[in-house]
Amino acid sequence: MAIEVERTVLARCTVGALWPVITNTDRTNRAVGMAPVQYRPASVGAARFLGSTQLGGFEVEYEERPAEWELERWFRLERRMHGGPISSLQMHFSFESGSSGCQVKLRLVMQPRTALLTPILKLRARQSIDEICHEIERIDGALARGQEPPPGLPPRVNEEGLGAALRALRGKVSEPVIERLGGMLRQGDDLDVARMRPNELAERWSLGRRAVLEGMLEGVRAGLLELRWELVCPSCRVAVESVPTLQQLAAHGACQLCEVEFGLEMEDAMEVTFAPCSAVRRVQEGPYCIAGPARVPHVLSQGILPPRGVAVLGAPPEPGRYRLFVRGGARSRLLVEAGGPAQVEVSAQGLPEELRIGPRGQVRLRNEAEDERHGKIERSTWAQQAVTARELGALPLFRRQFSGELLRPGTTLRVTRVTLLFSDLTGSTQLYAEVGDAAAFRLVQEHFELLFRLIELHGGALVKTIGDAVMAVFAEEMEAVSAAMAILAAFEGFRREQPHGARTHVKLGLFAGPCYAVTANGVLDYFGQTVNVAARLQGQAESGELVVPEATAREALGRGLLDPKAMRGQEQVQLKGVEGGMTIARLRVV
Repeated sequence: MAIEVERTVLARCTVGALWPVITNTDRTNRAVGMAPVQYRPASVGAARFLGSTQLGGFEVEYEERPAEWELERWFRLERRMHGGPISSLQMHFSFESGSSGCQVKLRLVMQPRTALLTPILKLRARQSIDEICHEIERIDGALARGQEPPPGLPPRVNEEGLGAALRALRGKVSEPVIERLGGMLRQGDDLDVARMRPNELAERWSLGRRAVLEGMLEGVRAGLLELRWELVCPSCRVAVESVPTLQQLAAHGACQLCEVEFGLEMEDAMEVTFAPCSAVRRVQEGPYCIAGPARVPHVLSQGILPPRGVAVLGAPPEPGRYRLFVRGGARSRLLVEAGGPAQVEVSAQGLPEELRIGPRGQVRLRNEAEDERHGKIERSTWAQQAVTARELGALPLFRRQFSGELLRPGTTLRVTRVTLLFSDLTGSTQLYAEVGDAAAFRLVQEHFELLFRLIELHGGALVKTIGDAVMAVFAEEMEAVSAAMAILAAFEGFRREQPHGARTHVKLGLFAGPCYAVTANGVLDYFGQTVNVAARLQGQAESGELVVPEATAREALGRGLLDPKAMRGQEQVQLKGVEGGMTIARLRVV
C-alpha cells in the first residue's frame, strides 16, 4: 500500500514570487539534506537519465523522469527506483493565490517494496515533507522581508584570498561592481555562485550590463573568478556541456533530454558563465535534481505522454505566439488568442504547422507510439539574459586579454548576427610617394589610434588591420552606425591637425548579418557573405563617406542617431555575389 503524506503552507508571498524558488528542486533537495546525484544518459520510458544517490542510508539508482507542471499552478516529480526500500517516489505541489499571499499544498507519495518497511518509511516520509515545508517557510520569510533566499549551506569563503582578489580590481572595475561581487561571493548560495550569469546579475543589481561583464572578466585575470563556456540546447536552454576554453568544445552538440542535435551557433548555442576560483570560495555544486521547472523558465507547461495515450497541456492565460514541442524535435506554432477553441487534440507524431487555442485552453497531445515521451508549451521568445560568445567576441577587453580563449584550429562557429565595419584610408599610397615612408607611416598609425578609440567607445572591437584599413566587429548594428559617424566627424579635425592630413580621408562601409567565426593567425576572425558585403560597401564609399544598406540608414534615422541631412543620396548598386543588387545610402557628416 502506498504511503501518502500531505501538508499545507500558508505563505505571505505571492505565487509569482515563490514559484521560481520552490521549483528550483536542485536547491530544495539540497536544503532538506538529500545527497548529490550522479547522472548518466539512459532511455527508460520517459526518463532520459538514470540517477545514483543515497536515500535513507541506501545506495539507489532511479529513473529521473521529466517533471510535469503548469506554470504557477502545480508541478509533479516522480522517481522510479531500481532497488532500495521503495519502488517509486512522487512529490506533488499545488499553488493557490489568496487575498494575502498564497497557499502551497504538498503531497508526498511513496510505494514501499515490502509492507514490513511501511512504519519506518511512513515516519521518514513525514520527516521529509516537514523539512520541505520548513524550507518553504524559510524562503517565504526572507522574500517577505525583501531579502534574497537564504543559502542552503554556510558559504566556505577564504577571506584572505577573496580580499586580495577584490583589491586587485581597484582602479580597473567600478566600486559598485566590486562591492556587489564581493557580497555575492561572501553570502550567495553555492548553487547561485557556481553559475553566475553577468546579465542576470546586472539586472538584479541595477548596474550596467557591460560594466558587470567587464568587471567579471577582470575578476578572471585577478584570480577571483573562472570563465566557463556552456553549450546550450536550443530547445530546453539547459547547458549540455561546460568547458573552460573554446578549444575544448566539440564540433556539434546534442541534448539527451530533448533528443535533438544542433550545430554551434555563437548567439544561440553558447553562453558564457562564471564561477569562483577555488582559492577564493569552494562550492558544492551538486547536482541534486535536474528535473525542476526552474531550470527551464521559458517552459509554461510540460507533461509526459503515455504509450498510446494522451497528455493534457494547459495553454497560457496571455494571448500571444508560443511553441508546442515534443521530445525528438517535432514542433508547432501555438497561437493563443481570444475566441480560440477551449480544447484541441493533435497527434504528437503529426503536429500541424500552427495551432489556435483560447487562453487557458487545453492542448490534448496524443501519443500514437509505444514509448513514452514528453511534450511542452514554451515561450517562443523570452528575455535574453545570456552573455553569448557573439557578444563576448565583440568586446575589446576580451579580445585583448583573453587571446587563449580561441577556437582550436579547424573549428568554426556560426554567428547568427554581427555587424562588421570596414574602413580605408584614402590617398595613402600617393602619400607615401609624396612625403616619404616615415611621415606617411606616422600619419597611418595616428589614424589607427583614432579609429581604435572610437570603435571601442561605441561598443565595438578591432578584429584586424589590413594595410591601412581596419576591420571591426559590433554586437549591435546601431552601435556600429554611431561609431562610423563619430569617426567621420573626428576625422575632419584630424585632417586639420595632422601634418599632411589634408591629403587623405577615410571611407567606411558596414553590414549586419550571419557569418562564421574562426581562429586565424591567433585572432578570432570572421568570414562568409556578411564579411564580403561589408567590405564591398566600403568599396562603394567615396572619401569622407559611410555607405550602408538603405534599411540601416532608415532605422538609424528613426532612432534619432542620424541627422536627416547626413543622407546624401540613395541608389541601387550591384555588388559582386549579391543577387538582385542592393539599395544603399551614402552618409556624410553634416
